[in-house]
Amino acid sequence: MRRLLVFSLLILPTLAQAGGPWVRAYKKGFVQVGFSGLFYNSVFSSTGNEQAVYRNISDITVQLYAEYGFARRWEVRALLPYKSLQTGVSTNLSANSIPAGTLTGLGNVGLGLKRALLDGNTKLSIGVDALANTFTNNDQLGLRTGYEGWTVMPYLSLGSGSAKTYYFAEAGYGVMTQEYSNFLKLNGEFGYRLHPRLWVAGTLDFRLPARNGKFSNTEAYQYTAAYLNDQLYLGAGVKASYDLVPDRLGINASVIGALAGENVAFSRSYNAGLFIKW
Repeated sequence: MRRLLVFSLLILPTLAQAGGPWVRAYKKGFVQVGFSGLFYNSVFSSTGNEQAVYRNISDITVQLYAEYGFARRWEVRALLPYKSLQTGVSTNLSANSIPAGTLTGLGNVGLGLKRALLDGNTKLSIGVDALANTFTNNDQLGLRTGYEGWTVMPYLSLGSGSAKTYYFAEAGYGVMTQEYSNFLKLNGEFGYRLHPRLWVAGTLDFRLPARNGKFSNTEAYQYTAAYLNDQLYLGAGVKASYDLVPDRLGINASVIGALAGENVAFSRSYNAGLFIKW
């Protein structure tokens, strides 16, 4: 590809913000306020090619994410996203006559449960994430703030870590309602401690649709790639996390480069967060 492509982590707003098989200890928690900005003027088509949409589109999300260890080897986590989407005026009315506009509202609110199965040098956990069909949509503008159905994704996570490094791999299978296709989700991460307060990590992320759903990607939505059916992507990226106050307060940021995609935005995403933990 002619340049590094970056897509938003919010294409599927799974609860795996922190990721990995690690489970918060009893009465220990983590809360983050996050921001994501996505700005683009083309999309990955259903065939995987770059398709111009002849207008500028922005997708901005502010979200609250939390994890809490409520029992030995058990963790609950939650995601509350609020989105603002905007499309500009078309520069080619014959190719894209969809009107410009703005849409704001809740994204897919999420709740997850995770249990540690192995807690030695090698960590293994099992979990399930659920995303509600909380969304706002405007069919005329081709904008929606989330999937128009429920998503339930059981998964397994395996990994290990030391004072200097960590790594993990996860595999899950998402089941969706409202005739969206189910999907296979694979991801992994390798992290290294550059400084006592600074971690950096490389990530891989893959989603493969089962193509068993009949949910229609109408023309207006195809021009925005707003939570379409049969989304496919393969991505690689970089994350960083820095403790402002050791083991208490910190910031993080990430960027993900798309190596391939279908029915998703062809774009750059900027992601950052402020977190507290105890």
